[in-house]
Amino acid sequence: MGLPESTLIREKILAENKRVHKLEDAFYLDRHPEQTNFYQSRILRKTVSKVCSLLNGTSGDILELGCGTGYLYLEFLKRGHKITGVDLSAEMIGVLKSQIPNNYKKNSRLVVSDVEAFANVDDKKYSAIIVSALLHHLYDFESMIKIYCERLMPGGVFLIFFEPLKQDINTPIRYSMHKTLASIDETFYRRKMTRQRISILDEEYHHADYQRQFGGIDPHRLVELFTKGGLKILKVEKYCARRFGFSSFLATQLLKTQNTFNLLAKKK
Repeated sequence: MGLPESTLIREKILAENKRVHKLEDAFYLDRHPEQTNFYQSRILRKTVSKVCSLLNGTSGDILELGCGTGYLYLEFLKRGHKITGVDLSAEMIGVLKSQIPNNYKKNSRLVVSDVEAFANVDDKKYSAIIVSALLHHLYDFESMIKIYCERLMPGGVFLIFFEPLKQDINTPIRYSMHKTLASIDETFYRRKMTRQRISILDEEYHHADYQRQFGGIDPHRLVELFTKGGLKILKVEKYCARRFGFSSFLATQLLKTQNTFNLLAKKK
């Protein structure tokens, strides 16, 4: 008998994520400016500050799952926290290592692993668990959430950051304006990548972005999972992420469209 279909799909997703993120390497954030443009950077800094304020006085370490090249990891590290970063890509971990100043290295631990395998070998409890742009890459994100809720200390913080949200644009005019803005944003992005001679890997993300075929991640389902896991939901933040900050601002503030969300929860 062969392997169950779910196992085959899971292995295919894992293999494609390894391959694609190896291609991303040092140019990941150049290819994904929607994660670090001026609008998103404001959201990031505000979120990091909120998590740090909730951790004030706690002694445990932070765990970041899917740390990539470290745009969130470095923020927490530079604020004095001990942090473990886990990522599937040895290449992206290598990029992150090269960015850590010597005086912060004592508080840093980096592990090359997929998050499920890491859960099987690490039973440590953490004061905070950070998951950034990871859930949509997983075959079964619900099981992962359940496992890591148990790895959180009492009073610990769980942050889901920058996950794709099913869009709900309820008027034809707003939808048309949204599509037009998205098209303009993408056109300028592709021209910029061409000028900088950076390849665009969108077509490589097929199985790697597994949950996108279902429209993204449903935050209501995460709320249910966290509540059952003994966590209190502190905030669900929804906004529109675009390649350029001005496009993100227009889409979020004027068109009131949303395609991305963050969720912050605390263990009781």
